Amino acid sequence: MEVGCGAGNTVFPLLDDIYDPRLFVYACDYSNTAIDVVKSSKAYDEQRCSAFVWDLSSAELPPQVEPESVDILLMIFVFSALHPDQWIQAVENAYKIVKPGGIVLFRDYGRNDLAQLRFKKSRLLAGNLYIRGDGTRVYFFTNSELAEIFGRRFEVEQNAIDRRLLVNRKRELKMYRVWLQAKFRKPINAD
Repeated sequence: MEVGCGAGNTVFPLLDDIYDPRLFVYACDYSNTAIDVVKSSKAYDEQRCSAFVWDLSSAELPPQVEPESVDILLMIFVFSALHPDQWIQAVENAYKIVKPGGIVLFRDYGRNDLAQLRFKKSRLLAGNLYIRGDGTRVYFFTNSELAEIFGRRFEVEQNAIDRRLLVNRKRELKMYRVWLQAKFRKPINAD
């Protein structure tokens, strides 16, 4: 299951590369528009994928997904869009959806990423939470914050910082990126 699937840039390559008939992918996003884009793609196959609108921080689980039925939950640049007040509910939802022994694969913005450093002070909402020009929020995490947030319910298997220097040679521009990449496993003997 991918939360925050956007236009399907992860879901469709996954389905294209893996031909296992047991593979079924749930793709959800907060945006109706994103789900419409996924469903209108030629690659969308309801026999192998179900796309639907769902807010990770909702009090309700999506009716399309049975509790404790998901082996792998992808969260790629989605958690940072949540307000800190929504984090506990979002982690609780992930915990309820993932089966015991299942895993959350996480990638998101790290503290002092170029995107954070480029924000003007007028875009700062609180702490390391900013608002973009389109009205969406973005938070920049530290490893210790992730361990605290997810460690309440999941075992932290990996919690790494991915620092990269990207160079645009044409514009002679250096971009220092900081991303966090983590794996959180639901205990086998989960309650």
